Amino acid sequence: MRKFAAVMAVTILASATPSAHAETYGYNLSLTVATHCTVSHSPIGASAGNSGEIVLGQIQEYCNAPNGYDVIVSYTPGTLRGAVLSAGEDRVVLNGSGEAVLSRSIGPRKRERMLMAVPGDAGFDTNMLQLRLQTA
Repeated sequence: MRKFAAVMAVTILASATPSAHAETYGYNLSLTVATHCTVSHSPIGASAGNSGEIVLGQIQEYCNAPNGYDVIVSYTPGTLRGAVLSAGEDRVVLNGSGEAVLSRSIGPRKRERMLMAVPGDAGFDTNMLQLRLQTA
């Protein structure tokens, strides 16, 4: 019986020591997430604010593009000359070209902002104002 106990002790000690040839295993996991960008507008009724600003509603932006995105406003060419469009702290003076960059984000983002306008000399002379996100 003593011989059996001594063999067991040697076996346990031998299996507990680290092996010089220990193998390691691992997995490389890679995911690809599709880029998804949306902008939506919730009208809250046009109302005049301080300094002639017109509240156009609220915009909701979501974009997971790693390099960011631009918020582009499109409107009828030849209209809105001199009008100032703002979303939160971002502002752009429209020149009548029909398209302008309202804001830029340098990375992925989700946010909600109020959309405001100060009409130019011709007033708010368009019936088309569209927003879209363009990835950088």
